[in-house]
Amino acid sequence: MTELKDAATEAAERKRMERIWWGGVLIWIGLALAAKYANILPDVGDTGEWWPWIFIGVGPWSLVLNLYRQTSDSPDPKTWDWIWTAVFLLVALGTFVDISGEIVGSIVLVVIGLIMLTRALRRSE
Repeated sequence: MTELKDAATEAAERKRMERIWWGGVLIWIGLALAAKYANILPDVGDTGEWWPWIFIGVGPWSLVLNLYRQTSDSPDPKTWDWIWTAVFLLVALGTFVDISGEIVGSIVLVVIGLIMLTRALRRSE
C-alpha cells in the first residue's frame, strides 16, 4: 500500500512540475510577443524574427527546472527532459552562432549519449 502512495505522490509531483514548466513557457512566449508588438524586442541573429526569443528563454528555463529537480526532493527529470532541454539550448545557441543542420544533428546525438551515460552511471551507484 505504501508503494502505491509513493508512486501516486511521485506522479502528482511530476504533473505539478510539468504545469510549472508549461506555465513558465507560456509566460515567456507571451512576454516575447508583447515585446515584439511593442517594438522593444531587439533583433537576434540574421533573421530579425521574434521566434528565436522563445528558445532563448525556454532553453535556460528548462535547464533551471531540471537542475532544481535534480537537487531537490522533486522526482528527478527523465532522460527526455534533458534531451529537450539540450535541443532548446542548441536552437537558442544557433541564433547567435552560425551552425548548420549537420553539426546540430551531431551535437544533439553527442548530448543525448552523454545524458544517457551520465544517468546510467548515476543509477548504478
